[in-house]
Amino acid sequence: MKRIYPILLAALMLPGLAFAQQTPAGTNISNQASASYIDSAGQPRTTTSNQVITVVQQVYSFSITPDGSTTTPGQTRTALAGAPVYFSYTVSNTGNGTDTINLTLAQDTGDNFDLTGTARYLDANCNGTLDSGETTPITSVTLSRQGTPGASACVIVAGTIPASATSGQFGNLNLVGTSAGSPTTTDNNNWARAIATTAAILTATKSASPSGPVTPGSTITYTISGANTGGSAASGVSVSGLTGTGILISDTIPTGLSVPAAPTGSAGAGTVQIVYSTNGGTTWSTTAPAFPFVGNGSNRVGMFISGSGAFFPQTASYTFSFQVTVPTNAPAGTSYPNTATVQYNDGTANQITTSNTTNNTAASRYSVAIGGTGASAIDGADTQTIATATSGSTVTFNSTLQNTGNAADSFTLSLGTSTLGTCTILQSDGVTPLSGPVGPLAAGATYNVVVRCTIPASQTTGGSVTLTATSVNNPSGSVGTLLDGVDATTLAVTNVVLGYSLDVAHNTNGASGGEGSDPANDTRPGYNPAVNPGGVAYFPFEVNNTGANPDTYNLTANLPAGWTALFYPDTNCDGVMDTPTPAPVSSTGLINAGTIACFIAAVQVPNGAAPVDVTAGTNDNVQFTATSTTLPSVSDTIAGAVDVNLVAQVSLTPNRSGTVTSPGTIQYTHTLTNSSNAPATCSISGSGGSFGWTYQYSLDGSTWASSLSSIAVAANGGSQVVYVRVLTPAGQPIGRTDINALTASCTIASTTATATASETTTVVGGDLRLTKSAVSYVGSSSTVRDANAAVALPGDQILYTVVAQNIGTGNLTQVVVSDPLPSYTSFVSASVSISGFSGTVLYSTNGSTWSTTAPTTLSSGQTLYVAVDTNGDNTITNADILPPGATITLSFRVQVQ
Repeated sequence: MKRIYPILLAALMLPGLAFAQQTPAGTNISNQASASYIDSAGQPRTTTSNQVITVVQQVYSFSITPDGSTTTPGQTRTALAGAPVYFSYTVSNTGNGTDTINLTLAQDTGDNFDLTGTARYLDANCNGTLDSGETTPITSVTLSRQGTPGASACVIVAGTIPASATSGQFGNLNLVGTSAGSPTTTDNNNWARAIATTAAILTATKSASPSGPVTPGSTITYTISGANTGGSAASGVSVSGLTGTGILISDTIPTGLSVPAAPTGSAGAGTVQIVYSTNGGTTWSTTAPAFPFVGNGSNRVGMFISGSGAFFPQTASYTFSFQVTVPTNAPAGTSYPNTATVQYNDGTANQITTSNTTNNTAASRYSVAIGGTGASAIDGADTQTIATATSGSTVTFNSTLQNTGNAADSFTLSLGTSTLGTCTILQSDGVTPLSGPVGPLAAGATYNVVVRCTIPASQTTGGSVTLTATSVNNPSGSVGTLLDGVDATTLAVTNVVLGYSLDVAHNTNGASGGEGSDPANDTRPGYNPAVNPGGVAYFPFEVNNTGANPDTYNLTANLPAGWTALFYPDTNCDGVMDTPTPAPVSSTGLINAGTIACFIAAVQVPNGAAPVDVTAGTNDNVQFTATSTTLPSVSDTIAGAVDVNLVAQVSLTPNRSGTVTSPGTIQYTHTLTNSSNAPATCSISGSGGSFGWTYQYSLDGSTWASSLSSIAVAANGGSQVVYVRVLTPAGQPIGRTDINALTASCTIASTTATATASETTTVVGGDLRLTKSAVSYVGSSSTVRDANAAVALPGDQILYTVVAQNIGTGNLTQVVVSDPLPSYTSFVSASVSISGFSGTVLYSTNGSTWSTTAPTTLSSGQTLYVAVDTNGDNTITNADILPPGATITLSFRVQVQ
């Protein structure tokens, strides 16, 4: 019996249909999940899991045809005693990798005789006859994997009927195959029978030219030839619809093929007529049908050799030929088996001789097209163009990949050298990176591909990148060639304009409006604050993003030596410090294009600063600059004037910033300096702790208090180190920032002086962690093939487990986990479990339409999305919360094709 893996049973299809191809051995099946979410600071983010790669292992299976048993042989040959007989077989590799099939012969013990001189030969042209160059015996055939050239071979088994055999006796012979790669995989039900006779014997040998795979749209020439190799002359038989008796050589036209013109033939005796049947050979006619004569299971062509009595002598021969045309749209692998018959009378009874079977298949044609508006059957280079984009922006190109071949195929996608910055190929969901080939795609099927390019901030010229699609089965070729294995599309931006500019201007009593880009106009004439040493002068100003992209600007000051400046947000742009005083900033934060943000620069004049007397607009002594964090060459500056009085003064330096976990502790140090000409007595306090944080102060780093007083600091530069310890409680969200404005209040003789310093502390930690694991199972059973899914066989199932966990200390919202169906697999099922919170699991195949029911099918490359609805509105928004420590677990099961 044939030994074959269960997954292959569905692949053994009826004659005329293609074999279902398995994923080739050695193929990498890669899978990577991704997730999108909004973090605790309200910012949209994405993350990807680790990648799981499964290598497809080889399946060993094959078939030998025709089948037969000792009681019902698949082939019968009749010959004189002492004459040779030849049996034709086809050996086909139905596995997914190259294999060698060892061939042995077995004789029956329940028949009349054993054949002598048995041997096996490779029938290279599959014509059923041993031709010159085919007379070297073989013991095995090596076949490439199913669905590729060389996946089958024709074999002739020869033997000789013993000279002692009497008419009517028979011997049975079996061709047995064994896989070299899997010796337990065998095929041993291929019995044939040789019968000894003294009557007339008409042989029938059939050839097909070309043999094996044929290009759709081309022709096949069938030739049936034979001779009387028996011991007497042959007679004819009566055929319905034809006059007299004769020998009928007939052939059913394979379904789907068409005969374009009348057949031809000749014979060594009798009169030759070309005949036709439209009812499966029940009746025949010499009248030619309309050509092309299409095979439909009933239409037949034949040659009738008419004559009287025993008219066809020993050694007389015949030949009959006709052509058929293969449909241009024939799917790859479509099989066209064909067998001829000869009807005659051997002198005692009517006989039917069956020829060997030829089996042509429609050859695979692998080609691809890719373009921006839907690929067509004609490939060729094209360009997708965006007219104008701004530097620093992200542009997206959507391309359609189409399998323009006639067979399932997979395709690799690659990007050429980019002059558009960093470009990435994404799955059709526009989020998940594309890893590995796309497919297999059925003939004519399409797949949408997204390319995302981030244009550099400094770029001011157009650019392009080429997206190339290459057939896995036909990687050679050139772009622009019809039906080729390679095609490309150019993705271009014609013009790139600078997307960054700004205008910084004084805010005059809250009246918004900049003075333009000329630094000479960026002053406030008449505004000339005077402050004591250690005092603060305030300058309201506005930052106008006049560019095309959102941007963040660093705020800096150009000041006299020793002076410092703090910048505070002015949320209502009224030019007055907000109440309570906001935390100082060093940058503007994100400002959208065309939007103005207001700030107040607080210029801290240091203790001990020399007196200054300047005139606004004439000899300004301070400048404030906003500089783009994206493109540092983009900046704008305004000027201001500050007078300094001669008074007692102290300073507290420097400003500090740092990060801390929740819970956690961080320590800062500052120096209190008395620049006055008399001793100072000072106290220290701070404004931090608005989120429940604890601030502690010390002069020695070991004894701590909630504030400090009676600190003696010597005159003329005397100093004292001040320690500040910050303790954050548990549960603080990532990104939370607290500003502690540290103040030193000092008494100097009858005068008081103060100094300040800032401490900016930010909570840090993780957010969403995405991990993936996989297990492969034997078929659809619960038996584990590989606990890490490193290997699998066609038909095996792989269970992917994706775990998304909030590892931060703040809530995450709108968490969506996505996982594309890997190439070379079919979707089986999906399910989700959650822990650490409650809600309704929702599924989607497009990321926007949600259902409580998991999908039952996914197409090649399609993405599965899962999320949890926590507010009961049956959709996923930023109101759906994943709290700290909570997890979403996706179980995603697929089957290897």
